[in-house]
Amino acid sequence: MTHPVPLPATPREAIAAALDAYWITTPPGEDIYWTVAAEQIDDYLTGCGWTITTTAAAAVPHCTCPPPSRANVAVTALLALACLTACLGAWIRGEETWAFIALIGATALANEAADNLRLRTRQASR
Repeated sequence: MTHPVPLPATPREAIAAALDAYWITTPPGEDIYWTVAAEQIDDYLTGCGWTITTTAAAAVPHCTCPPPSRANVAVTALLALACLTACLGAWIRGEETWAFIALIGATALANEAADNLRLRTRQASR
């Protein structure tokens, strides 16, 4: 009765297992070719579900979400404008606390609208 070989838990264990497999399958007395070993390690890692990427490629965010709609950007911008208007109204009436709260809301909504617009233009340019 054969037992399934457990998958390696870490990339280091997967590389060690791939090197062991290469060492075992290489006939005695034959030279070890590191490019062949690297290919076998890559195949072994891919088979275990690991991928090899560069640091720059791993740092790039991969957003698979749909871009924000025009309506989303417009509504968020209008809400930011409404908060800014409420801030000015509260400040004119002398209610500094409410003016400050409305200013925080306007800033947050304006930032959200700018982020949505940036995402929309970035995904449209691809």
